Amino acid sequence: MLLGSLQTAFPWCRMPLKQRIRTVLSFPPRRWTDMLVIGAIAMRVELALRGGGVDRAARLGHLRLGLTGSSAPRATYTPESLSARDIEKLDTAWRLLRHGPFNGTCLRRAIVGGYLLRRHSPVLRIGVAKSGGTIEAHAWVEVDGVSLDPEGSDRYLVLSEPWRIS
Repeated sequence: MLLGSLQTAFPWCRMPLKQRIRTVLSFPPRRWTDMLVIGAIAMRVELALRGGGVDRAARLGHLRLGLTGSSAPRATYTPESLSARDIEKLDTAWRLLRHGPFNGTCLRRAIVGGYLLRRHSPVLRIGVAKSGGTIEAHAWVEVDGVSLDPEGSDRYLVLSEPWRIS
């Protein structure tokens, strides 16, 4: 019974340990280093969010907090401005943040992803939407005026005033 509740709470528990180890070992060694760096960044982001809010975490991730009330226009993102290595690092981050002990919410993914793309001057957007009587929030990153999460920029209205999430 305990195993069933763990698998519900932590989806990564569903994958057998042997398979998780094989997956990691199938990556080239540079991705192992990326995983260590991303893990350290994710911990720093978590501490910054808990200790100083979104502003502090965005500064840590070298992100400009874009709370202007508007997002980038919908466009097809062409990876020409992102190198294959940038895309590989983002893929590694998304894979790692999906699993415990990380809290892989959109805000944390956006800040960690923004840190990895810091040389492209990324912008962190936070938006809200009303859905079925409840208010939902979402965070995403924009690079070169194009959202890396087009669904987020279409569905959510960008906040227009800075505020602190605690």
